[in-house]
This record gives sequence, C-alpha cells and structure tokens, in this order.
Amino acid sequence: MNPKVNLLKKLGFDSLTEIQQIVFQSNKIHNELVLYAPTGSGKTLTFLVSVLDKMNETTINSPQTIILSPTRELAIQIEKVFKSLKTNYSVTTCYGGHAIKTEINNLAANPAVIIGTPGRIADLLKRGYIQLKSTSNLIIDEFDKCLELGFLSEIEQIYHQLHQLKYSIYCSATKMENFPSFIQLTKPVYFEVARPTNTNQTFYKLANGKGKLEMLTQLINGFQSEPTILFCNFRDDVDALKAYFDDLDIVCTSFHGGMEQEERERSLLKFKNGSAPLLICTDLGARGIDISGIQHIVHYQLPREEASFIHRNGRTARMNESGAIYFFEDAFETVDYDLPKSNLFKLSNKQYQEPKWVTIYFSGGKKNKINKIDLLGFICQKGNVTKEQIGMITVMDFQSYVAIDRTIVSQLLPELRKHKIKGQKVRIAISL
Repeated sequence: MNPKVNLLKKLGFDSLTEIQQIVFQSNKIHNELVLYAPTGSGKTLTFLVSVLDKMNETTINSPQTIILSPTRELAIQIEKVFKSLKTNYSVTTCYGGHAIKTEINNLAANPAVIIGTPGRIADLLKRGYIQLKSTSNLIIDEFDKCLELGFLSEIEQIYHQLHQLKYSIYCSATKMENFPSFIQLTKPVYFEVARPTNTNQTFYKLANGKGKLEMLTQLINGFQSEPTILFCNFRDDVDALKAYFDDLDIVCTSFHGGMEQEERERSLLKFKNGSAPLLICTDLGARGIDISGIQHIVHYQLPREEASFIHRNGRTARMNESGAIYFFEDAFETVDYDLPKSNLFKLSNKQYQEPKWVTIYFSGGKKNKINKIDLLGFICQKGNVTKEQIGMITVMDFQSYVAIDRTIVSQLLPELRKHKIKGQKVRIAISL
C-alpha cells in the first residue's frame, strides 16, 4: 500500500481526496507546488504529508520546514494536524498575543518544523531566535489571506533568509494573478480543485415581517443550544450581539481580531466543548476553525465578497455531516454575488434551552505536571461524580478547562476546592 494512503488510513480516512491524489502523484518530481483549493478539500493534510517526503530524520541542528499561516487559530490547527501524524519530528508554533518566552525556549531545542504567523516569525528572526539558513522547505497556507492582512513585507523578510530553499508549497483559496516579485518561482506546478457543491447544506432565508433582532432571537431559541456560528461583518456588531444575548441569558461567546489571544482561545474552547454553543464572530472565524458537528451558520449580515460567504458556510457540513445556513431577506440587495436557492424558514416558538455543559477553570496545567487523567480522576473521586457528568477536558501549559454537567456545578465546586491536585493547591472557578 502507498505509505501516504496507509498514513491517512491510520487517521481514519478511507480514501484520498481529489487534491491529495493529484499532489501525491506529482510530489516526487516537482519541487514548487501552487495549490488552489477550497475549504474542506483536505489541503492541510496534503501539504503536511507531502513535505514529510522532503524531510530527513537525521538533521537535528536546525529547522527543516517552516509553515506560515495568516492567523493564530489556523497555525494552531496546522500544528494539531501535524501532531496527529505522530512523526518523529519536533514542532513548535509561534504567534502573537501570548508570552514570547515560551516560544524562545521551544526554539532553543531546534524543532524540525516551525509553524507561525508571518509577523511573529519575522520578529523572532530579527531577534536571532530563529535561523533559517539551512531550512529547505517552505509552506505558505492561505497565501491570499496573508497578503490581504498586510503580511507582504514580513513574508519577504522570511523568504530572503531561506538560502537553501529546495521545496515550496503555496496554498490559496483564490487564484492569484501574480505572485510577489521576490518569490522566485522557476518551474511551478499548479493544482486546482474545483469548489464542490455541498449537497449536505440546506439554505434558508428569513422573510421580512418583524424586527431583525426579534427574528434572530426566535431562530436561536429554536436551535435548542445546537452548535451555531453567527457571522457579522464588524467587530462592533459582534460585541453588541454578545451583550444583547447576555442580557437575555442566552449562553454565547464571541470571537474577533480585537480580542486578546487568551480570550479568543477560551471562546473557541467553550464553543468546542459545548458550554457556549453559540459563537458570534467576524470573518476571522471563517478560516482556521475546524470543529466538527456545527449544525447552523447564520449570516446576521452577508459579507461583501462571495469568497467570504463560501468560507463562512464551509464551517458546517464537513466530513459528510449535514448543516443549515440562514440569511435575512433584507440583505439580498447588499451583495453583488448570486445567493444560492433558498427555502423560506418558518420560525418556531420553542423556548430557549440551556446547554448541558459549563466550563470550569483550573489554575494548573502541563507545566504543573497535571494531565487529563489527573483531572478526570480528581473530579470523579473528590467530587463523587461519574465520567458521564464530565465533558471535554483541555489541558494547556498553565491552566486547564473541563466541561461539567450544568446540574451539578454548584454542589461540585465547593467539594473540589477542599482538595489538592497532585499535592498542589489550584484555583477552581467557573470560566468567564
């Protein structure tokens, strides 16, 4: 069996996607690849598995591969996928919004793969903490978004440090008329995967007739706390809707570029573990969020560009799941692109249903030698609860988050606070 196919089968994929088939066949003979591929086409695994062919396990004194991503969330997602491949290569991820000291310590160990945002990587290069003179592999994911966010000068600085560049992959969701002049493409091979028509997505329109907020509230109530992303065009609208739903005691969380990195990570964590099943966000949430089971996408405002509309919708109906997409009838005239044929959605009169889970914060993590098993055992034993009353457990460097059945939280917290975890006294509270 083809080793790449075998590797992907171990991850639970029964077959290769279209882009994987064509790229893996050409990877041995071509060293400059340009991939035009839509969300959900399998491109992350494609470029990661492809670059592994070019890496050498005996090279340990400098990074072999650098991967650039336009957003922190996408960089973290790429790292997660890379680690799932269970290779012998070390990896670290660098991005702004958190302490740089941890990254500096990780870089001192000479990881084989560095993933990061262009701004952070350029900064670490300038400070001398990253050396790329011997790095031979470069991947730039979402190149179009990198340029849109103004990372051109940082990418150029990084590119000029790659004196031994032999293999490169440039991924973009949209076609680029011309690459920046400093990118020296000699014999590039272009691969394009058509954007598929997702038959698992159902489109709905909400007809005029009552106030927009009233309709939106009725819609969200009817979802009964099923995983939902509500998209807005502007940060101020995200914040306003978050405050609006907070006043209604509808559990939600927000996500946009004006938030601190820790806030953004916590928001995604709560959305993923089901304790805040309504995520209100800007188009920052349209890329780099790979969370299964998202059932509803709501466009509070339609984006100006069709590509953003498609990226937003790509958060649902992933990996053969189904999903529904909603937009308001009064937004039709605000866009220049054609909207898909949509059914008229009849709003229900269901009452709001609280999510099952609440997220609990622990002020200890990996650096305190605390892992998931420790937390599970501690909560079950000291709190006298069952495993079924505990949801997703996330352990970070210095803190941990655990989803707990909402019905037992008020009784559980006082009991847990009486005890230490692995001999350590930690703060335990409901995560705000």
